[in-house]
Amino acid sequence: MPTSNEYRQKAEECFRMANEAHTEADRLACLDLARTWLESSLRQDEMTPAQIVDTRKLELDDKPKPDARRGWRARIFGFLR
Repeated sequence: MPTSNEYRQKAEECFRMANEAHTEADRLACLDLARTWLESSLRQDEMTPAQIVDTRKLELDDKPKPDARRGWRARIFGFLR
């Protein structure tokens, strides 16, 4: 899980992109993304260490199992080997 500092860095990048935007729509989109990154940073700062550990455990559980990485043909026809 990214740290709150990494979220803030992404927000800063979005602010820079907003300053360089050629259209008002692009500028607003970049500002909206920056706001989202800053909100994520604030949520991360409010998390307790136990919540962070629980979140990381959930992320590890969401990773594909070794079989899931195999192609569909291997999963379907793998029993023939």
